[in-house]
Amino acid sequence: MKTLKLILSAFIILGTTSLFAQQNFDNWDKDGDNLIEKEEFKDKFIKEYYSLWSEGAEPTGIIEEGFFKESYAGLDTDNDGFLTDEEWLLGYNYFYDDYLINEEVGMIDVNNDGTIDYNEYYDVIYNTEYFTDVDLDSDNFISQYELAEFVFNNWDTDDNGVLSKYEWNSFKAYYLDV
Repeated sequence: MKTLKLILSAFIILGTTSLFAQQNFDNWDKDGDNLIEKEEFKDKFIKEYYSLWSEGAEPTGIIEEGFFKESYAGLDTDNDGFLTDEEWLLGYNYFYDDYLINEEVGMIDVNNDGTIDYNEYYDVIYNTEYFTDVDLDSDNFISQYELAEFVFNNWDTDDNGVLSKYEWNSFKAYYLDV
């Protein structure tokens, strides 16, 4: 009897989780075609997530220093103010592999304490094209549309202009912690 209860509980939990994930996907997929088009993504991202990046930003957009601080904070998943090897490698694989070649914690960790603090991160990332690739109109600000476009393009891994459920689940796991 205990085994049956355990099995039923597992099915209920898995079913509820799956239903929640589907409803969450459906909130982004406005036209119900099981794909999230770029405009659907950008609209939802701007409404609900741009403010997380733009706190204290200029009215015209996010300045370079603010962008790097928010990028660093996004990688620091345990919010301890430092990037571990695991946090850095996750961020590197998603965002920086086009900008940095084989950069591991040891190469960025200048003081050799086993973590990357913000200054170490900034010194390496500042010398890349990371900010200018997001700042599409080169006005030294990142607008809500530029950021949404950049985030979408990072998660559209097959470059087909839409997010599949697989791509969206990867985005969700990284950004939304659902």
